[in-house]
Amino acid sequence: MKEQLVSKIELLLRSRLVKEALSSVLIEAGLSVLGEPSQPNTDVIAVIDFEDCKDRVRVQAHQSRGVAIVALTSETDSRELDPEEIARLSGVLTYNLSAVAFVDSLRLISLGERVFPRDLATGRRPQAPVPGAEFRSGVRLSPREKEILSHLIAGRSNKLIARELAITEGTVKVHLKNVLRKIGMENRTQAVIWALANLPEPDVNPPGFV
Repeated sequence: MKEQLVSKIELLLRSRLVKEALSSVLIEAGLSVLGEPSQPNTDVIAVIDFEDCKDRVRVQAHQSRGVAIVALTSETDSRELDPEEIARLSGVLTYNLSAVAFVDSLRLISLGERVFPRDLATGRRPQAPVPGAEFRSGVRLSPREKEILSHLIAGRSNKLIARELAITEGTVKVHLKNVLRKIGMENRTQAVIWALANLPEPDVNPPGFV
């Protein structure tokens, strides 16, 4: 019998860059992507940020629509979820998943399965990052390069980054080029996904913007 897959995914995420990157992956996999909450529908999966899955009122609003709720978070943040918060979710997906694993996880959830990192599924808390380790991959960036990366995660343009850091756009481009070289990525979107997967506690809201 052919598996029936969910046709619609709501990407209710704050980061525009992450939404666009995931949208491309999901559309390529044949799924329909929505950027806003839809009408009550049991055939929809709502992917929300970690901060939102900690908000009981917000989660209950999604539950009232009948959608399956999935939290997208880092491994570090996932250990802060308590059993009651986990019980309200259909899944917890982390940034270190590959595109294929992310899509496959959503397919399982659409079939009624619940998908969680192994540590959460077995009731164990994920281990905290090793003290002093900047990135799980061992990559070391300068303080300025980490600032640039934080602003990329927040979806800001080179012009906005330059204005906030009081440097030229050309200097931003040089720092970005160095970051991409060090982490082995080709563009800013890949850099953001890499950072969310490898930086223990990525700063998605660097100071200076409201």
